[in-house]
Amino acid sequence: MRKHTILLYTMMVALCLAFLSGCSSAPAETDMEEKDSYWAGQQYDSLTGSEFVKVAESGHMQLLLNPQSGTIRWLDSSTGSYQDTNMSHDPGVENLTDVQRSDLQVRFFSGSKNNNQLYSTTTVYDSYSMCVSREQLSYQLIDGGVRLVYMLGDDSITYKNFPKVIQDDRMQELILQYLDEDQILDLKESFYRQMNDGSWSRRFGGGEGGQQNRIGKLQLNNIYNMFYETGHYTYDELIIDLDADEDATADDYPSNLEIYVPVEYRLEGDELVVRVDTSLIETDATHPINQLTLLPYFLTSDPTQTAEPGYMFVPDGSGALIYLDSTKTSEYHYAAAYYGGDRITGMAKTYNSVNNRMMMPVLGMKNSTSTLFAVIENGAESATLDAYVRGTDNSEPFSKIKLTFDIQTQQSIASGAKNANGAYTMIRATDDIYDEDITLRYFWLGKDATYVDMAKCYASYLEKQNVLTARADEEKAPFYVELLGSTDKLKYMAGIPYDGTQILTDFNQAKEILTDLANDGIGNIKLIYSGMVNGGMNQRSLASGVKIVSGLGGKSGLTNLKSYADSIGAQIFPNLQMQTAQTRTKISNEMTAWNIVNERAQIYSFDPVKKELEEDVKYPRFVVNPAYLGKYFSKVKSSYAGKIGLDTMATGDLYTFIPTNYQNNHAAPSTGEALLKEAAGSFADGLQLMLSNPVSDAYAFSSYLTDIPTEDSGMRVLDASIPFMAMVLDGYMTYSSDSLNRESTDVYLNFMRVLESNGAPKFTFMYEDSSLLSGTEQESYFAVDYAYWKTRIAAYYEEYSAFYEKVKGAVITNHEVYERNDKLRVVTYSNGVMVYFNYSDLEEQIAGVTVPAFSYVVK
Repeated sequence: MRKHTILLYTMMVALCLAFLSGCSSAPAETDMEEKDSYWAGQQYDSLTGSEFVKVAESGHMQLLLNPQSGTIRWLDSSTGSYQDTNMSHDPGVENLTDVQRSDLQVRFFSGSKNNNQLYSTTTVYDSYSMCVSREQLSYQLIDGGVRLVYMLGDDSITYKNFPKVIQDDRMQELILQYLDEDQILDLKESFYRQMNDGSWSRRFGGGEGGQQNRIGKLQLNNIYNMFYETGHYTYDELIIDLDADEDATADDYPSNLEIYVPVEYRLEGDELVVRVDTSLIETDATHPINQLTLLPYFLTSDPTQTAEPGYMFVPDGSGALIYLDSTKTSEYHYAAAYYGGDRITGMAKTYNSVNNRMMMPVLGMKNSTSTLFAVIENGAESATLDAYVRGTDNSEPFSKIKLTFDIQTQQSIASGAKNANGAYTMIRATDDIYDEDITLRYFWLGKDATYVDMAKCYASYLEKQNVLTARADEEKAPFYVELLGSTDKLKYMAGIPYDGTQILTDFNQAKEILTDLANDGIGNIKLIYSGMVNGGMNQRSLASGVKIVSGLGGKSGLTNLKSYADSIGAQIFPNLQMQTAQTRTKISNEMTAWNIVNERAQIYSFDPVKKELEEDVKYPRFVVNPAYLGKYFSKVKSSYAGKIGLDTMATGDLYTFIPTNYQNNHAAPSTGEALLKEAAGSFADGLQLMLSNPVSDAYAFSSYLTDIPTEDSGMRVLDASIPFMAMVLDGYMTYSSDSLNRESTDVYLNFMRVLESNGAPKFTFMYEDSSLLSGTEQESYFAVDYAYWKTRIAAYYEEYSAFYEKVKGAVITNHEVYERNDKLRVVTYSNGVMVYFNYSDLEEQIAGVTVPAFSYVVK
């Protein structure tokens, strides 16, 4: 990644500056110096006219371009169905807005030029009003398609090209001495008045009682002649006057800005690839790009159909649908960042009660004419998705999904200084700018395709990328068991409190649990041992080596447990935290990541009762600096081999988020993702890793998966949850659900969802009484007593094993939310087995099959 050291703030008061100077080093000079435009010197193809012209064809798919509007049309010539990249040629929308005619929106920093490091606002240019309508769009034919080069900007002369206030000596020296008497009189009567202090104040384009933003073309030509042609005023002199004006704001500065953005559209077989090489985006030093919204109107429903069949697919949790005829206009639209977004920017000041992380970089839409599915090949770590139902985004008469990519991450900071309106807010941005490709790959799946076809499409894509490998089902039904080893506990000696260790399940007790399970006929156990090393459940840094918690039984106890597990066909996966560490005394400066306000980066839990982040915790969870991961993982791997001696490991946080860092060498998500991928690939070599619902790229490093969600996040705008993730993994990997019993003993409905997703169930146990968790960080785990589950767990495994035998070797070929009732499901397998699920509290008829309440029927 290129590193542009441009730190962006909002300077309000001296206190704000003192705050910033106290928490960061001085930034280096920007390397975004002015230079000749690459795109201005390029050769372009002459494509004109108001009719669509074909620019590429592959099989039955065609790529068409309308040169006048810049619209790309993706056409299925076998059916005549097509999808346009914007709404310019849609007869179903009256009074089209500029944005609806656009394929691109560019948000850039546009703050005060008094100091190039300080910005107070951002401005958005859309590609229609600032490019297409100005005939500034150019074309280059490329292999398989076309490149559109957008030149966005407006350098026309406006009232902003004349200072609001100019001192008398500068007015005399630069302008008045060159004008005749008639011109001076005209200037005084129409354009400027001299104030009591001698300065000259502009009388047009704003001000009390002035003609805001209004000046006729003839008048504009007249004043321009006086200042710039007859007079000796220049653009540089204008900036001097604006900088000297304490009341001038960012909006008072004129714009000669030209932003070039190249977007490629190319057919690869039946697939459409859209690519932006962000390293070739051009702007100037004072207007760096903040965000890029790409094809905001490509995935839209039919505006002429108020009850159009179909849905938007979002990879929320297990996967979710939003129906195109949804009437949930009072609900907030769906919005989420892929992979949970940047976990350390703004997390200390914001929260979300819903965990709506999207761990697969995909999206899709099924409308009345086609089914489109998209994979974000590059840039997902910097992307957010917004999905709107009809009538919610500025009353637009259609549903839509759009993607926005962060080019330069920013965060608002409360400075502590206040005025009458409250705290001042500063904006700071990282100096690590995204400069790689943004690549979207679209699949045309046909009118009759469903979300099942989307899942199979993505699975096939991952297989071609060597991320997934097809494999046979395990001979015996797998069963995931998590054991809690130890945790921190406040203890007392002679009435004096001290921080101690509470053993929850030692190695001998773990062997006893395994023995019970084996005697009950439970086989193929994947035993996840949490809280086993370096502080237990609140695991500390592993930089000084992996150490078994004292009191569990030591290395000999673990060896004995491993020998018994081998004898019954079970596997042991000690559970380590690799990207985070929990400690009261912080972690080393070398190891820790820093957030954008120069504090040690933490990940916070959400308190659903108080509806706020739990900032005051005993053992804060710190984030490991992505630049340190390679060194850290190497240390851990070496120590793990010596102290633990196993080639199996579970990790609850590896690749569950993209690490970032904002001190010294900044690492925004794209850089953090690259560093993580390199470190994780090396770490996984020679290990059987079990990862916990990781980013889909990490499947390549995983032998097993756990904590794969069986439901969506529960956001009210969502209409139905679907087992999309499970259908992608089906036939490729062994995976389990989240723990069914951590917080409840009423687990049967969640158990049914495991069966619906063709996954394996997971239970969490501790040998000692769970009352010992009171006052610990794990006190919410109130349903994990092994004593309670000892006589119950065999029945769950027996039922699961019977189901497993009926579908073993088969994969899900169809999944249906029956009659759009989210509580009724039908799942079809490749061996002909059909399963009818009823999650309602009433007996239901599902496709002619009677299914009791809270139950399922296998046919």
